[in-house]
Amino acid sequence: MEDWAWLERRHWASRIVNDLCHVTGLETHYQQITSKEFHMPVTLTASQVREAMLRANGFSFAGNGSVSSAAVGTLFHRVLAGLLSHESPCSMEAALRDLDPDLPLWRRTLRQHTYDHLVGPLLTQQAASMQSHGRQVLDLWQATQAACDWLAGLWWEFTQLGTTAIRQQDWCASEKSLLCELRRPDWQDSVTLVGQADALLMIPQKHLNCLLEWKLGKTNPEVDLGQACLYHLMLHGDMGHRQDSTLAVVSFKPELEESYFEARHLVEAQGRLIDLIGSLAGVVKSPTLAPKHQNPQGMTTAYNARESQHIKPHVQATANSGLAWIGRPRSDVPEPVQPPTPDWILKLQESTLRVLRSFGAPCRLLKPPVVGPAFARMFVFPERGITNSRVLSQADQLHLHLALSGRPLMSVVEGAIGIDVPRPDRQSIPFSQLLPLLNASGDGTGSSRIPVGVDLNGDWKWCDIAGSESAHLLVVGISGSGKSQWLRTALAALMVTNTPATLELVVIDPKMNSFTFLRGSPFLRRPVVVPGDDYIEILTDLVEEMERRYMALAQSNAQSLTQHIEVTGEPLTRLVCLCDEYADLLSGAKSKAEKTQIEELFKRLAQKGRAAGVHLILATQQPRANIITTAIRANLPAKVALRVSDAKESRIAFEENGAECLLDKGDLYYKCIGRPIRLQSAWLPTEEEPLAGTRAVEAETVRVS
Repeated sequence: MEDWAWLERRHWASRIVNDLCHVTGLETHYQQITSKEFHMPVTLTASQVREAMLRANGFSFAGNGSVSSAAVGTLFHRVLAGLLSHESPCSMEAALRDLDPDLPLWRRTLRQHTYDHLVGPLLTQQAASMQSHGRQVLDLWQATQAACDWLAGLWWEFTQLGTTAIRQQDWCASEKSLLCELRRPDWQDSVTLVGQADALLMIPQKHLNCLLEWKLGKTNPEVDLGQACLYHLMLHGDMGHRQDSTLAVVSFKPELEESYFEARHLVEAQGRLIDLIGSLAGVVKSPTLAPKHQNPQGMTTAYNARESQHIKPHVQATANSGLAWIGRPRSDVPEPVQPPTPDWILKLQESTLRVLRSFGAPCRLLKPPVVGPAFARMFVFPERGITNSRVLSQADQLHLHLALSGRPLMSVVEGAIGIDVPRPDRQSIPFSQLLPLLNASGDGTGSSRIPVGVDLNGDWKWCDIAGSESAHLLVVGISGSGKSQWLRTALAALMVTNTPATLELVVIDPKMNSFTFLRGSPFLRRPVVVPGDDYIEILTDLVEEMERRYMALAQSNAQSLTQHIEVTGEPLTRLVCLCDEYADLLSGAKSKAEKTQIEELFKRLAQKGRAAGVHLILATQQPRANIITTAIRANLPAKVALRVSDAKESRIAFEENGAECLLDKGDLYYKCIGRPIRLQSAWLPTEEEPLAGTRAVEAETVRVS
């Protein structure tokens, strides 16, 4: 424990120095604040820098392990985050603290604990999206077992060192935010790097502390070294020249593989990494990059890693590959163009900071605001000693004191706290603006992509119903939220990018007026279904069609609709069943038995339909628990949540609060893999409805001729 005590002393000494600098003010800070021309730092995320490193030399994440899907990789990170968070009821400490000091017992217990409280429940929640990932799910469990054994071994080492009554929080921390501000003499602005480390651990048997990045499946050694170099810079800042710090990358392929990178190998490439960051942020004064640096001595750094300053590792291992490609001039790395920021959001930022300060949650601006079609997002960072939860709890105060039309949505995004406020001059997105982005696949199978909405950066997000992670959709939203317009736009986009030979639609419309533009459409398998039609007969027909397709897939030895078409060359349409007002459909059942039968038919289609090319889109104004049952919700992996009545309905829709504060008219949350993202959808005006039928008319003309 002498090493640990030394680390603690160095930690507190560093804190004292930082506090003195904070009180007295560094010269570079003073010059920036008092200069006539004030520039706000450009903010880059660790993900953006990592992607630029990959593009710089065409690297991919190819390695020696098995391919891991994004969904399985996300589950793996959630499992390890649950184990390492000392505040979680599923933590390692909860499983091991009362056991006798027996390493095999610890490993067996931690494995069982992890399956019972983390892996099992998460797989149950994601059952629909995991159906086609059997191999990856097996790799996930094997990797989880290896991680449990490894973590139990680390804790065991502390007991061998004579440490008594040690707590989990004393030697590990999960998902720590990192913030590093870089300045260079040849830069016109400073650059703020933000990111989140998967874990910070002390590894006793190697006498070092490590920042860890969990990897499941394939890895690339050079990419790992580049990422280690980046996090080393963020963790140590201007202390990056130290030779006693080590970073580790822990991979599971699914067996354990540890890579340790010494500081001397990381610092060699750090100058080139800083050049790349300056070019990516567009802050370099000269049009050409600065010459190659041997170390980052020409840079000043302001560093704040919240509670992670105590990690100062010792020397351990080597890394024999270089990063000569970092910092190469590249013509395909564009200079970012910042549009002018509206005056109203600049004034609102000042008022927001003033309100937060007056209620004991002082923050500073982290980067310029971003203005989207429906709302603007401000990015703030808590001042020293202020927790995220304290800032996030001020939404009601901001709503009142800023006189906003709606309660602001606040969440942790991109290493900052994002505050979403309504835009006073809201813009809409008609279908005609989306039309140039809608293209058929060109392979004879049509397109399976549905436009969900546009994000703050102007990028469209798509839902590919051919993928297991988004094969079926649940759409919720009260009257006026834009739910019906979203459904109309989704169908119109599918019709534009397909022909009747590649797409069939079954539309159930209890309201009888939302999809009038489909009347007589050649895409319809049958006329639009309205009250009075036999719902059970229609759904039974879909189930029978699904079973016929599975028979065809078995004969062609194919795993999906696309593969069947490639093998046989025979056309087979993708079949989409859209049901608006699902709650109204169930309430109209003549008996409880009929209602149960309708639910069972929908559930069966959701469970088995994807591979056969049969997809469900269920929409409702009332996402109550007795309407959207657990079985239905688990088998509709993609969720589109427009405004709902209350927070309870929001949690039923996509397992989080927030949808009750959306702004109507297409403002939505989309959740497929990972955290939900906020988007603005397009809408289909009546005068643009003929655009959806253009391709169908052309296809019919070609087929007749």
